[in-house]
Amino acid sequence: MSFDYAASGLPDNKQWKAATVLCNEWLNRNMSMFGPERIARFMLNQPVTAAKLIMENCPDWSEESVTLALLGPAKESLLAGVAAANDIFSTRTTALLAAMAGKGVADAAMERDMTRLFLVEGLSTMNDQLIGRKQIDKHHQVRWNILHELEKNFSDVKGKNPALDVIFAQALKDSRAALQALDAAVK
Repeated sequence: MSFDYAASGLPDNKQWKAATVLCNEWLNRNMSMFGPERIARFMLNQPVTAAKLIMENCPDWSEESVTLALLGPAKESLLAGVAAANDIFSTRTTALLAAMAGKGVADAAMERDMTRLFLVEGLSTMNDQLIGRKQIDKHHQVRWNILHELEKNFSDVKGKNPALDVIFAQALKDSRAALQALDAAVK
């Protein structure tokens, strides 16, 4: 089984399809050890879910924020080829991507989108790496560091996206509870 955009439940959108293709290619190149089935699940559970969270919880969502959510971890590699990115995506999308990387100036709408992307990507991270964790491994302290960083950054943006804030705050609580339970089990 490999990822199929048609299974995502997202509308037919050329840029969004291209974003998922690039994300899937990035995952196949950099995470091939997980195989196509787990990569397909990652695609649905991470970037597609992040995009849907924006669309379902932010009435004024932008196409470019959904596009960048669907790019997932492929965003960074796309920055290297901004000219190529402009051939695939709108200039507004590449401008938002550059602003996220600190290589461009963000207007108010981009600031709003960057906050939303932080929230949905943070949710993806917590659901993948923190919530429901069953055992301590060599990355346990890294997970605590991730949680602390998410908590700190959330305090800076809390209140700007009320619907996403509720979901994010609950995920922070669930993440903290999971990591504390693991720590308590080894005492």
